[in-house]
Amino acid sequence: MVSFDYPDCRSCHVAVQGRGLLNGLGRSVDREQSLSQTDATGVLLGILIDPKYSEAKWKGKFGNVLADFTTTTRFKRNLSSDQSDRTLAAIYRQILFLGSESRLRINSELGFLDSGLKDIGLGSDTALLGGDSFFLKKLTLDYRLKNEGGQGGSELSIGRDYLPLGLQLDDVTSYYLALNRNGIYDYPTQLKYFTWRKRWLASAFLFAPSFDENITTAREYGTGFMFEYYVRDSFVVGLQGLLGWSEPSDRSRSGIFLRWGLNEKWTLLAESDLTTDWGRESADNGHSLNTSFLQVFYHHREWLVSSVAGNYAHVADLRGGEHHFSLRYTLSARINRNLTLGFSAVTGDSQRNLSSGNEASAFVAVKF
Repeated sequence: MVSFDYPDCRSCHVAVQGRGLLNGLGRSVDREQSLSQTDATGVLLGILIDPKYSEAKWKGKFGNVLADFTTTTRFKRNLSSDQSDRTLAAIYRQILFLGSESRLRINSELGFLDSGLKDIGLGSDTALLGGDSFFLKKLTLDYRLKNEGGQGGSELSIGRDYLPLGLQLDDVTSYYLALNRNGIYDYPTQLKYFTWRKRWLASAFLFAPSFDENITTAREYGTGFMFEYYVRDSFVVGLQGLLGWSEPSDRSRSGIFLRWGLNEKWTLLAESDLTTDWGRESADNGHSLNTSFLQVFYHHREWLVSSVAGNYAHVADLRGGEHHFSLRYTLSARINRNLTLGFSAVTGDSQRNLSSGNEASAFVAVKF
């Protein structure tokens, strides 16, 4: 949305840090950027419950509850080995608004992945966390301390969630997420504070393990910050930092990210992070990890978007060598708010264990 002069995530999302459920504006944009503005959710529920839910101005709330349910089926084919695979993922998201001004919210997300994922060790201090088929991705209690409309505000949140760092994207195969403990099962318990004004957003947070981590050495305590500044409505630059402590080693992470709407056709997202780990044993000098991400979007139509995303990682003790690259092309078509069709192709070190592979996939996302 930065290409359309919406620099911050909270313009379209209920959560200040982005991701998750859409507010009224986000829902209307969802429809406007579709081939058809028909919302089958509203039509269905309008027939069964109340005609007002089928109106275009309906914001998706039933009283004090906002919810949606999304399933994504992906058909993959490994072009290197001619192996085919199908995966089904789903997520149920719900927000319960409390109080006359809805300043208090209970925000939850329940995820499903048909096969689950295994833990994978990638080096002496680097591992990808696995988990079960069903998992509680988010459960937070959020309180809006101050709301000054478009001029600013502040909010406090406690519970399990994604850390408020960098680009809040859902492509957890990207190195800057997967290698920095931001994978699909990374949702530490945290206390975070947000404050914002018209031209900037800042966050400070404390975090602890969720205790869903199967690898006990991945249970980490720490603190961090994020700050983003809106140079103009179509250009955002941000800084972030984190310090973490776990049983075998400690780490620091720092980085820069940007969101840039070059015009209404082209959008650029980028992030680069440097993570340093050092062991508790004196003989362990630790290691440093650099991950970089660049994605360029092109809007063929409002409802038809393609993108090219590049990933790079450099670290001395990752399995398979010091340098890793991958490149992904995606074309997605939003038929209406409820149905998205897409195609994706990836090459390079694209497998979860960072091995090389060429892969093509088609996906169908259904949302209600």
